[in-house]
Amino acid sequence: MLRTLYSRLALTLFVLLCVVGLALVFLVRDTSALYQQEVAQKLNRSLAAHIVAEQALISDDEVDSEALEHLFHLLMVINPSIELYLLDREGRVLAFSAPEGKVRRARVDLRPVRRFLAGEARFPLAGDDPRDRGRRKVFSAARIPAEGPLQGYLYIILGSEKYDSIVQSLQGSYILRASSWVLAVAIGIALLLGLLVFSRLTRRLAGLSSAMQAYAADAASAPLPCSDGPEQGDEIDRLRSCFSHMVGRIEHQVQELERMDGQRRELVANISHDLRTPMTTLQGYIETLLMKGDDLSAAQKTEYLHIALGHARRLSQLITELFELAKLDACETVLYAEPFSLAELVQDVVQKYRLRAGEAGIRLQADVGGGVPMVHGDIAMMQRVLENLIDNALRHTPAGGHVSVGLLPVGDRVTVRVEDSGSGIPAPELERIFERFHRAGDNRDGGSPNAGLGLAIVRRILELHGATIQVQSQPDQGTVFSFDMPACHA
Repeated sequence: MLRTLYSRLALTLFVLLCVVGLALVFLVRDTSALYQQEVAQKLNRSLAAHIVAEQALISDDEVDSEALEHLFHLLMVINPSIELYLLDREGRVLAFSAPEGKVRRARVDLRPVRRFLAGEARFPLAGDDPRDRGRRKVFSAARIPAEGPLQGYLYIILGSEKYDSIVQSLQGSYILRASSWVLAVAIGIALLLGLLVFSRLTRRLAGLSSAMQAYAADAASAPLPCSDGPEQGDEIDRLRSCFSHMVGRIEHQVQELERMDGQRRELVANISHDLRTPMTTLQGYIETLLMKGDDLSAAQKTEYLHIALGHARRLSQLITELFELAKLDACETVLYAEPFSLAELVQDVVQKYRLRAGEAGIRLQADVGGGVPMVHGDIAMMQRVLENLIDNALRHTPAGGHVSVGLLPVGDRVTVRVEDSGSGIPAPELERIFERFHRAGDNRDGGSPNAGLGLAIVRRILELHGATIQVQSQPDQGTVFSFDMPACHA
């Protein structure tokens, strides 16, 4: 029954309205009673003083019983809502206009009386009710006599028991009924308006909930919630916008996962081919040596062993690259960044490849120049980047070509360029050459295509350094790889 937000809000509103309505009824009842008491006390403020001025009720500490009896009878006929009490100097009750046995107090607290007479009181001011030990009522009081030595006090209660009973009956018969009807009508109107407002407010939330449930049940065919509203709206607008962005991100990630899954399948096929080829060749030469070892000359055996060793090295290099790329992707490789001389590193790496370049008839040079600042990074990883780029350039550059590695300081960064005059890269493949699963179909020596892990490793290392590698190439005109490193200025 209360499973929806709308029903819970409606119940909460109803309960709050009832509580507030009942509180208002009691508040109105109490404030109206105080209002009546204040009005009565202000209207009869000088009543006791007028009576004392007309008749001397106490003379020489003796009560004028005849005058007092006449006064009690006269006032009870004219105004039965008051009660008269004659008090001595200490507040003891000397006489009263009430039946015998009704007066419960023998003494009245004079502190409210003195405040009343001093004019310092804030109305309504209540004093002791002689007929009830636990009740206090508004009153009028005057000293006896008005001037001269104090003989006592005239103390008039402005709400007799008869008056109280009439007021209570009227409250029970009129005020409460009227208040109940007013409360019921007010609660009904407020509840109706509240339900309309809640319905309008929760309509969008219900629509969003339905869209979420539909998307959870069938994400492929579920309509997306509209996110055209302002993102700076209320919480529901922001929730709808966040859900729309979340759905878009989920779909993008799903597409990426599907693409990665396709690439993974392609990788498995490519790696299987790259592993199978050297392993098959290696196995073939070893079996030939075992079966025809006695019939082969020493030169043939040496040739077969060199071929087998070359395939074994190629197999080892491929496995090493696979493990290296897996560690980079899993963030298991720790980046030890420190300032180092990129110029010296380039010179060392170029010197390492000069022999291989010379044997292939390729001119390899380092265009470093002077004034190149130190850079901040992991020197071992940056050496790996340069080695992969130079190795890639040498493999795709024919004899008679050239490969150069240049450094160019630009502002607070140093640009690294690896340029070759090789076969170049077709435009459709430029966007995929850094994918770890992409197969490059051409190389300089006409060997079998490889899985392209070298460039994938380069991109991942540079990403860890916060750098981005760029490539420019045209078929048969060469290729340029470039990236920036942050410089360290003293």
